[in-house]
Amino acid sequence: MYDEMNYSGLDVEISKAVFLHAGFCIEFVKLPSSARGIAELQKGEIDVLPSASYNKERAEIAHFSKGYRRERMRLFTHQVTAPITNLTELFAAKYTFTANPGAYYGEELAQILTIKWYKQRFFEVASVTQRMELVKRGRVDFLIEDEISGLYFKRLLGYKDIVLHDYVVNDNAIHFMLNRQSFDYDKVRKINTAIKSLNAELRRIEAKYTDWIKGEP
Repeated sequence: MYDEMNYSGLDVEISKAVFLHAGFCIEFVKLPSSARGIAELQKGEIDVLPSASYNKERAEIAHFSKGYRRERMRLFTHQVTAPITNLTELFAAKYTFTANPGAYYGEELAQILTIKWYKQRFFEVASVTQRMELVKRGRVDFLIEDEISGLYFKRLLGYKDIVLHDYVVNDNAIHFMLNRQSFDYDKVRKINTAIKSLNAELRRIEAKYTDWIKGEP
């Protein structure tokens, strides 16, 4: 989240803690989407991209830190649907989906989107609040979003009619993507050491957000 030049949120707090502990100064910049962030990282315009899932294509252009938290991609919807065993069932039933451009949602969705008929019902929108609004207004059926982020904005925006579907789209660790020109292996090691040393503090930061989502002080 950001307000003019003030940035906040789970991954912002974690980034500040890790890089301070590792001995680095950081400055946040606003970018419209994950896809733009990856492009700017590859060009050397930014040095770090937090909240990044690992895949082979990304590893070819950047170093990855060790994982600093887990990210569960979930389905947020206004629909009442039966339990499913795979995501293809929803695409085959002609439901529509929205997600963050350039974000990684796992191999299951990646394979689904190779089919043109399915991809036509998948809409990428940069703003999470706009994605939530599309679901709330019934413009699309499902939002695919990080569970913590989705639940946070659901409560923040007061969208009580949006519910969390039982199906887990993807569950993996997330990392810092690090520009290869800015970070040699010694600097990557310092960041990894900081993540390991701060494990208890990072879990405390995460719990602060999950407790707020649950309505706890």
